[in-house]
Amino acid sequence: MKKGFCLATLFASVLMFNQGVSAHQLETDMRVLAKSMTAFAQTQDLAEAKKQLMLMRKAAVASKASSPHKLEGVSKDDEQLKAYQHGLDLLLAQIDSVNALVEKGQLEQAKVQALELVKLRNEYHQQFK
Repeated sequence: MKKGFCLATLFASVLMFNQGVSAHQLETDMRVLAKSMTAFAQTQDLAEAKKQLMLMRKAAVASKASSPHKLEGVSKDDEQLKAYQHGLDLLLAQIDSVNALVEKGQLEQAKVQALELVKLRNEYHQQFK
């Protein structure tokens, strides 16, 4: 009986630790996205713009492995979790679209297109933050 209780307690502790780590990683990824978006908006250098978009993409991909506090513990089939993942997919597609413009040397058009990133952030933060 004691052994079962100890194992259950240990298992619960590991799960809680993992959720805390996951949430912390998501917060870190979101900070990277925010900082890179600001740096992208301020740069006039194509190489720097590409670098910031790469950092944004990397953080968005990493965010898919985590879930916000609001969705911790929900099933992988949960509709809200699917909506969260869909939002990240939209964000990644938009980052790729902006990057395509930067690759063509169209930095100003890319910055206009990047405003959609802000709209997506605002929309999905309302739902999941």
